[in-house]
Amino acid sequence: MLNTVMLLSNSFKPDSRVLKEAESLQNNGFNLTILCWDRHAELIPEETLPSGIKIIRIQNIPSSYGIGSRQLFRIPKFWLAVQPYLKTINPHIIHCHDFDTLPAGLWFGLFHHIPVIYDAHEYYAELVKPRLHGIMGWLLYRIIKLGEQIGVHFSRAVVTVDDTLATIYQKQNRNVIILGHYPEIKMAGQKNPVFSRPYLTLIYAGRLSGDRGILLYVDMVQKLQEKGIPTRLILAGIFTPESEKLKFNVYAKDVISSINYIGWIPYEKIPQVYRDADIGLAVLLPEPRYVAATPIKLFEYMACGLPVIASDFPSISAIVDDAKCGLLVDPRADLSETIKTIEFWWQNSAIPQSLGEGGRKAILLKFNWENQSNCLVKLYRDLS
Repeated sequence: MLNTVMLLSNSFKPDSRVLKEAESLQNNGFNLTILCWDRHAELIPEETLPSGIKIIRIQNIPSSYGIGSRQLFRIPKFWLAVQPYLKTINPHIIHCHDFDTLPAGLWFGLFHHIPVIYDAHEYYAELVKPRLHGIMGWLLYRIIKLGEQIGVHFSRAVVTVDDTLATIYQKQNRNVIILGHYPEIKMAGQKNPVFSRPYLTLIYAGRLSGDRGILLYVDMVQKLQEKGIPTRLILAGIFTPESEKLKFNVYAKDVISSINYIGWIPYEKIPQVYRDADIGLAVLLPEPRYVAATPIKLFEYMACGLPVIASDFPSISAIVDDAKCGLLVDPRADLSETIKTIEFWWQNSAIPQSLGEGGRKAILLKFNWENQSNCLVKLYRDLS
């Protein structure tokens, strides 16, 4: 078996996309090690998954997540810490997830003539841009953008999630493949009895912040309750940054008893949690990093039979229109039309049930991981 390493800048709890990729490769003859950064030393240092995938967590570099002056010194420490592990593993391919691991992979890969894959889950420069302020922030943004362009050029291949990002990376690298953020078929294995329960349950899963719509979801709950619809909201994820939690609690004080914050959900428990809901929410604000990406939660909602309410961005609307699985909204617009639609669904349950089934069938037939994984396996075989 060929040794391959995936580099990851979080602790791998596991990350669903990384896990699906790793298991597909492991099942096709590649010996996978995931080398990741456990910034808070919260998990065990080493483990082997039932599939045989090895996990090694670097835990001696404490750090928070995000971008800031402190990170400028801590991320290079992680890059340095990775090098001895790579030398010991002696990989045939290095697979870097997101730009903050790419310098570490290229440093070792170029020196030892090992092919490096850059896996761009999102357009990294635009992802961090809103968190950078002032002249230093502008300068750091330009450095990150240029660094990503250089890294893409020297990578042997780029893996990304949709056509929009592929077009960006094809300017620096001809070998770009698209692996959608699609769930496995088994997640879509059963119907969801949406809009047949005493309560209307909305769910949002992902990082929790104002620009990801969490304050809009509070407004939805309040307005639907004013219409006489018993509504509650499930929030599954982590507040990023932590200060967002305080803002949210203040804003939601009038309906806080109707909000259930359950934190981060392990991948294997996602179907169980989603199937207790009636609507999946993905009303992200029109930040460049969201407009250009397709959120994985959209496909997970669809797999679990939830009608979706999502931002009317090109990448999202193409999926929702194709599957006929929900409502597209302008995240900057007044909520009145959205509330009217939900009220109509509440009174005509066959409509949201049909939308939920439309999404689930689209996953079974088209938007599933099994239809994607062969592309990744072929790329690895070509490079090795």
